[in-house]
Amino acid sequence: MKAELYQWMKNLAVFYIFFTALLHLVPDKKYEKYVRLFMGLLLIFMMCTPVFSLLGKGEELANSFQVHFEGEEQLLEEKEAEDLQILYLKKGYEQELKEKIAAAAENTGIKLIDTAVHIEGERVSAVLYVREEPKAEQERRILDDLRETWGIGEGELALRISLYGENAVDRASASGTPSGSGGDAGVS
Repeated sequence: MKAELYQWMKNLAVFYIFFTALLHLVPDKKYEKYVRLFMGLLLIFMMCTPVFSLLGKGEELANSFQVHFEGEEQLLEEKEAEDLQILYLKKGYEQELKEKIAAAAENTGIKLIDTAVHIEGERVSAVLYVREEPKAEQERRILDDLRETWGIGEGELALRISLYGENAVDRASASGTPSGSGGDAGVS
């Protein structure tokens, strides 16, 4: 019993030294209250351990904490895996949709340089980068096709015409400024 009491006191002393050092390392005073809150909760736990060990509940408390911690950690890992899976499915669908839009544009006679597709929830938007301005009939056909097939409305579709060829469309030069000033003329 005496050795346990000395160990408990030694743990408290180490805790206070660590707590003081941590407070000096906090980069901003506004975070100090959060550090104090967390360290206060740890201090309460450390102060209660001898009482629980006297009552025979110390081991049960540690086991309960470990079980709950592992359960929360497993739930967090499952959520992260699910979010990652959703992200990969979204990117794959965007890529597949990009390829199908390019094929649909080619069927209408529009020469594409590039296609950008973005999915946000239920909303799908696309930007078609073309070499030359399409005829009104071609533009109407591609708009109708995309609206009927994938639900992309006129507000979610933009046609961008490149006046300088493939290298001038939505590209940045090494200096960080867009290449070919005035290289894009937008038609929405």
